[in-house]
Amino acid sequence: MFPTLSRLTLAIALAMPLSVSAFESIESDRLAQPEPGTSGGIRGSIDGRSGNTERENYTVGGRLHYQAGDTGMFVVTEHSRGKAGNLEIENNTWVHAHYRDEFQRGLAAEAFVDHLNDDFRQLDARTQLGAGVRFTLDYTENQRGVYAGIGLLHEWEEQAGADDHYWRINSYISYKRQLNPQARVVFNLYWQPSLDSSSDHLIVVEPAFVVELAKQLELKVGVKLEHDSATPTGVKEDETRYVTSLSYQF
Repeated sequence: MFPTLSRLTLAIALAMPLSVSAFESIESDRLAQPEPGTSGGIRGSIDGRSGNTERENYTVGGRLHYQAGDTGMFVVTEHSRGKAGNLEIENNTWVHAHYRDEFQRGLAAEAFVDHLNDDFRQLDARTQLGAGVRFTLDYTENQRGVYAGIGLLHEWEEQAGADDHYWRINSYISYKRQLNPQARVVFNLYWQPSLDSSSDHLIVVEPAFVVELAKQLELKVGVKLEHDSATPTGVKEDETRYVTSLSYQF
């Protein structure tokens, strides 16, 4: 049954145009605990058309993780670029560096720095520096994991010609479940309300379905929904990215 599912999923993946954005998430898609040493993955999607339709776009991203005992450090990055004919339709870059130390079983301290720029949201730079604690609410090895985090971050933002900085609460919940030896579901929810304004908050929702096609090759299908309640005039509050990507794990 499972080999048939793997072949069918691979055939669908190859038939689909990977023109939608891949995305890396702060939370790893993997359910297993990181092995000591260095591990990581490379994810990407690409699509190009010529003739009646002129279009080319790609997204590449990666994760590099180092684990030493109960301490983990990882860097996640992604870059997307797209053109329709001579018109640029997408250009954004994201980098996230994270430190996590599980000083007590089920309880970890973490700190991070995050940077994003997106030409089509008039976002020249959004940099976040934060720290907090992470709780393991439920974990069964290779079956299920539920995590939650809470902390504070300071944000510096340059958007639409205006500069600002403020404090935010940083909170999240992450759920992962193995459905069978090949497939699993992941769900991440991030909520970052501003401490300066009750009407200013960032929300990111990431549901996805991941299928292992081969030992080190995975297909990810999902969606990323982002809501920024304090965007400037001319920039929409809601951003939706559909996900179809292949990743190589090492």
